[in-house]
Amino acid sequence: MPDLTCLLVVLTMVSAMGGVAGGQSDATNLRGRYRAGQVFLQWDEPEGLEGVRFRVLSSDQPITDANAGEALVPGDYILPGSSTDWWLNPETYGRPLEEYAEDGRPEIVVDGWVIEEGGERIEPGNGLFVHTVTDETAGRRYYAVVSWPEGAVGEIGPIAAGVNSLTEPIVGEVAPIEPIWQGDPAVRPAAGEGQDMPLDLVLHAKRGRGGMQWLVFGDRELGWRESLPFKFGAEVVGESVRVAPTDRHWIDRMFPEGRDGCQKLTPAIHTFWSGYNNRIYDPELMAEGTVEMYAERRVLWIVNWVQRYFGTDPTRSYATGGSMGGCGSFNIAFRHPEVFAAISPNVGIVTYARGEGGDSVRRVEAYMGGMEIPTDRGMSVGEWLDSARFTREHQGEALPFVIMSNGRNDGSIPWWMNPPFYGAMQEARQGMIAAWNEGSHGETRTLLPGDVLERQSFEWMHRFALDRSYPAFTNCSADGDPGAGPADDGDREGYINRGLDWEVVEDSADRYELVVKWYLDADELPVTVDVTPRRVQGFVLEPGETVRARAVCLRTGADLAEATLTADDFGLVTFRRVRIASAEGTRLTLTRVE
Repeated sequence: MPDLTCLLVVLTMVSAMGGVAGGQSDATNLRGRYRAGQVFLQWDEPEGLEGVRFRVLSSDQPITDANAGEALVPGDYILPGSSTDWWLNPETYGRPLEEYAEDGRPEIVVDGWVIEEGGERIEPGNGLFVHTVTDETAGRRYYAVVSWPEGAVGEIGPIAAGVNSLTEPIVGEVAPIEPIWQGDPAVRPAAGEGQDMPLDLVLHAKRGRGGMQWLVFGDRELGWRESLPFKFGAEVVGESVRVAPTDRHWIDRMFPEGRDGCQKLTPAIHTFWSGYNNRIYDPELMAEGTVEMYAERRVLWIVNWVQRYFGTDPTRSYATGGSMGGCGSFNIAFRHPEVFAAISPNVGIVTYARGEGGDSVRRVEAYMGGMEIPTDRGMSVGEWLDSARFTREHQGEALPFVIMSNGRNDGSIPWWMNPPFYGAMQEARQGMIAAWNEGSHGETRTLLPGDVLERQSFEWMHRFALDRSYPAFTNCSADGDPGAGPADDGDREGYINRGLDWEVVEDSADRYELVVKWYLDADELPVTVDVTPRRVQGFVLEPGETVRARAVCLRTGADLAEATLTADDFGLVTFRRVRIASAEGTRLTLTRVE
């Protein structure tokens, strides 16, 4: 196998070479096959090839020099050596080898992809492109692979039948992409192995990685070009299916403009689990580009596939992560209440901003091309990545329940944007437990009390489901004061909605009943809290509809409060200042007014 360092240099050098030496093709022995909605093309490349890029052509006729201009272009800007499995390189995940202890450094492996379950790895240092068949390219199609010198996009090399142009068509059809199992076929999880189990999504931090069990070559929706590979883990762990994707994206060039040093090790970037500029392959074109949420799409694709293959309960998906993984819990899961029931971000960024309180913009702006660049969501990068804005604009639907923690002395994830987010969640009456302390980036979680850690666990989050109601608590009298954002404002340590628990007893067409409890020291009672039923299944109200509300102390049986409530424009009702005076809790009952 070739030396990894040498191979990296070969594949990433930018050369001013023009033309193709000797008029010969840089791609030879082109061959291909169809599998699960995709055409796998392979070709050979001369040793030491540099200064060129490859382009893939597709046509319903044999491709020649004469008709190449009329062919479709499924892929372009492809570096030499695309048959090499770059996910085997530990530096792909952003950690320089010198940071490992000498006696604990990972083995350097250079090898090709496993593109067939149970098969041998293909030879590295050659070419591979995987085209996802569309309506336009279904049926009998011919393919060719041409090269062009970097810096001269229009000057493609020659086309030779049987060399870099297929003489026989490949027949493909539109079908779902199927991941390729990377291990022993005998131990591959069976379809349906996670039937009706919850799905637990784990998003890694900046230099981490997910699983390596399954390989996918994405379509055009999952990256700046087709055929970008990604791996993920998915397996049954206990009573749930654990899913572990990886936020590294191959961009076919080095990324010297990256603000994080780990972005400069290989031609791969992380995105803080969001997206990147669709012109990232050429820094001179990025100002004209659009930011597309490729990481979000990729994770949702994985979740959808896992739900179908393993048979998980589609109403019970959850996400967690710390640092960049906490950011991903907001950037992906929080923004998809139709998929995720609850999330537990630790030291994540809620809003990307730059000011006296710190700078989180630096985490994403380089690969976005700027915070004002438009996104595929109809707004700028800065607007889309503002979770407070998202919360205010989606108060009519129940967002995933959030259990979050942050440190006021976090030098990596600035504190100052958290209080405005807490405020937005309270105003929108969304479900949340928040904790903060004086911890640094790595200390915050270690300083959390045991009950908060328990609530950040998947086991606790499994109580939530998309078809199961829960109460959103707001304005609890026991809440701490996070301040408005400045470092010297508010409680140094505090919580929102800590100590509260509940049980929904009934959620029918005519009646909604739950018990609100206090699980901390009873000496802190009484406390009051506003209660808004969320994700109601039976007790669905129309705007303007009237209900009767009654609160009863379960210890004494005494009435604590009665009220007549009117559903707002979103069909929500809030019973304000519900009093909890005993450990047994308070029963809250809502009934329709005839």
